[in-house]
Amino acid sequence: MNWLDLLKIFAVAGILTGVCAPMVSRLCFRFGILDLPGEHKRHRFPTPNLGGIVIFAAFWVAVGFAYFSFPAMSQELGRFFYFIFAGAVIIFLTGLIDDVSDVSAPIKLVSQIAVGLILYMGGLRITVLFIPVYGPVALGIFSCPITLLWLVGVTNSINLIDGLDGLAAGVSAIAALAILFVGITFHLMTVMVFTAAMIGTCLVFLYFNFYPAKLFMGNSGSLFLGYLFAVISILFPIKSYTTAAVFVPLLALGVPVIETVVSFVRRTAQGTMFYRADNRHLFHYLSASGLSKSQVVWLFYFLSAVFAISSGAMFLFERRTVFTLLIVFMVVIFAILSRFVFTYVRRNGKDVRP
Repeated sequence: MNWLDLLKIFAVAGILTGVCAPMVSRLCFRFGILDLPGEHKRHRFPTPNLGGIVIFAAFWVAVGFAYFSFPAMSQELGRFFYFIFAGAVIIFLTGLIDDVSDVSAPIKLVSQIAVGLILYMGGLRITVLFIPVYGPVALGIFSCPITLLWLVGVTNSINLIDGLDGLAAGVSAIAALAILFVGITFHLMTVMVFTAAMIGTCLVFLYFNFYPAKLFMGNSGSLFLGYLFAVISILFPIKSYTTAAVFVPLLALGVPVIETVVSFVRRTAQGTMFYRADNRHLFHYLSASGLSKSQVVWLFYFLSAVFAISSGAMFLFERRTVFTLLIVFMVVIFAILSRFVFTYVRRNGKDVRP
C-alpha cells in the first residue's frame, strides 16, 4: 500500500462525510431529532445530533473499499474483520438509541462489555502488558478482564471530551494521524487503513462540527470513534512486537485518556458512580475561567499535537529523552491548568462546579 492508496481511502471517507452530513442534518430538523440545551449542555440552540450516522457510514464504506480492493488487507485482518464490524454495530446502535431516547449508563456499560467479549472470543485480546523499565508481562488468566477494561475505558474516552464544538473530532483526527505515522513505519496495513479513514471522516466532519456547530456527532459518533481507537490499540501488540509501538495509541490519545482517568478518580473520590455525567471536566473549568470556547478547543488541539508528536519522536530520537521532555511538559501544563481551576474556585467560593 502506497501514499496514493491511502489518499484514496482518505478521499472516499471525506467525500462521503461531506455529502451525507447536510442530508442527516436536514433529516434531524425534519423529524425533530435535536440536542436541546440543558444542565450538562454548552450550546444555546437545538442542534442536530445524529452526526454519528455520517461518521459510521463514511468510515465503513472507506474501509470496505480498501478491504475488497487490497487482498493483502483482507489477508492481514482475516476473520478479525467480522468481529470488529459486529462490535462496531453494537456500539454504534447503542449510542444512536441514546441520542434519540436516553439509554441508562448501566445498559451502555453492559453493551460495551458484551462487545469486549465478542472481540476477546474472536482473538482480539491483550495478552501481554508492557511495563516501562521492567518489560513485558504475560497476563494469562487476566487477559480477559484487562481487555474488557481497556475497551470500555478507551471507548468512553472520546465521549468524555465531546463537550465543546469540534473538540472530539479534532483530537481524534490528531491522534489518528500520529497512529497512522507509526502504522506506516511498521507496515501495519489495517492500522493504516483505519486511521486514514478516520482522518478523512473527522477532518471533513469538523467543517460541520466546529464552533458554532451545525451538527453534533452525538454518543453514536463519539463512542464509535473511541471503539475504533480501542480496536487499533489492541491490533498494535498483535501485529507488532516492538515494545515502543504498543504505547503509541496510548500516548497519541493522551488528552482523552487523561480526562478519562481524572474523571474516574474524581467521581469515585466524591462517592458518585464513575459513569454519572457532570459538568466538572477540565474544559468546563477552562471555559468558566475566562477562555472562550474556541480558545479551549485550540488549547486541547495543541496538547493533543504534543502527545502525537511525542509518539512519533520515540522512533526518531532516544526514547528516554523523549519521555523526560514529555513529563516536564506535562508538569508545566498541569501547573498552568491548575491555576485556571484554582482561580475559578477563588472567584466562586467552595462550589467548584462551573
